[in-house]
Amino acid sequence: MHNPPIRGIRFGFSAPDDQVVSLNVPAESDDGLEHPHYSFDIEYDPEHPDRVTLRLLELDQDAFIRTIWKSISFPVALLSDLIGKRTATPEEVAEWQTASDEDE
Repeated sequence: MHNPPIRGIRFGFSAPDDQVVSLNVPAESDDGLEHPHYSFDIEYDPEHPDRVTLRLLELDQDAFIRTIWKSISFPVALLSDLIGKRTATPEEVAEWQTASDEDE
């Protein structure tokens, strides 16, 4: 059985200035762990600064992109508006309070 290495969240960089252009987040499997083959990629294209692209990727055993299953591009303002209106759920607040209590 092949156990792929844990990839974790990764940034993608672009030359010539080594600027961050993407954020790659592994999908979660049914057991709550990192999925061995799927991840999400959120990409910013400096040539289109008003848009963001979200992709569902399938990776091979060496964590290289095998297939782009879904891709959607949408206005950055839509994401900004969504983030600006979102408030924490009672469950999230309780989780944060528990975490801060454990740190003390």
